[in-house]
Amino acid sequence: MSTELFSYRYVPPGFEIVIDLGSGAEHGHTGEIVSPGSKGGIWNLWFNITLSDNPEAWDDEVHAINKMQANLDTLTDDHRLIRAQMAEFCRVHALFPQSIDILCNEIGSARFSTPLRLGCEGRNLLVALGYEDARALSDQRRETLAEYRHSLSRWLTQSSKENAIDFRIYGFLGQPTDNKLSFIDKLVSQIDPEEPSALTLKELCHQQCVDTQGEAALDTPDRPFNCFKCEGSANEIPECPCSYVMFLNAALVCTGTFGETRQLGERFRLYELYAFVQQNILTYAAAINSWLRESTSEEFEWPEGRLYVTSSDSLQIAQKVRSSLGKKDEVKEWLAACLLKTIKNNQRWFKTTELIDRFPEATSWLKETVSR
Repeated sequence: MSTELFSYRYVPPGFEIVIDLGSGAEHGHTGEIVSPGSKGGIWNLWFNITLSDNPEAWDDEVHAINKMQANLDTLTDDHRLIRAQMAEFCRVHALFPQSIDILCNEIGSARFSTPLRLGCEGRNLLVALGYEDARALSDQRRETLAEYRHSLSRWLTQSSKENAIDFRIYGFLGQPTDNKLSFIDKLVSQIDPEEPSALTLKELCHQQCVDTQGEAALDTPDRPFNCFKCEGSANEIPECPCSYVMFLNAALVCTGTFGETRQLGERFRLYELYAFVQQNILTYAAAINSWLRESTSEEFEWPEGRLYVTSSDSLQIAQKVRSSLGKKDEVKEWLAACLLKTIKNNQRWFKTTELIDRFPEATSWLKETVSR
């Protein structure tokens, strides 16, 4: 059965609708809306910040952004698919923060690129439309493994950072030591994008974490470490929200500056993962906020001791975001606003105050929009 986006004039702001043409044909109609549990349906695009399908959970910022959408002319399918992909964004996904770069490039070009599984919430809207099939995901897996191998090779030679994967790898590994160099050299030799073996990488990375940090390091219900518990054959991604990259990320954290923990309520979070995500969330939010406000820089003092995003890194990211988004228009502004809100409020750990909450200047455009 084929599916497609429903006519935009019937889609309320903040939602997307997919119809099943096959079911419609059987019933003598041009198309039929079906449930999200099957081939399509009505999708709440703000689910990944509210974790609820109830629009009453939306706050004033979401309502202000939806009002922007209501004032736009008909959106192209590319615009709608970009927004749909954004609704899958998740900050603990393997490709974060590269996922933000992908979305910025799509917004700037007004073209939906090869769809990626950017999220963890399982909206599956793009799957319902026939994207993200097994072949596409296999191609993405090979491409991502190749990118990781190149980034790891650059770290071995201490070359300049070039992309989001470099920022992640360099941040997790820190400065070279004999032990780090030995493991990364072995890891690079085992990464074969053309013939990826999940089992080989899983065993190698698992053993590295045990050797460097002990079994206790893997005793956590959270990604990427819980991915070692996922089942899968030698050439398949395990049947859980994991990927080859999750194994690699866990091993890099164990190999690098891992060790310090921070207590959050009654639970412990590995400091490196916690800090990496929060520092990138703040940096990218500030960059997008600056583009929306058409300002060259934000006048606030960055936190000291940022391990993963230095001051020079922040400038580089801001320039990249500005270049990707390009010249502002109404649709770009709306999509960038959706992205800023998504980055700001996407799935919080333990409902705690986070780094970005200490810097309201980094998302000031949202507050200004609500007050208009």
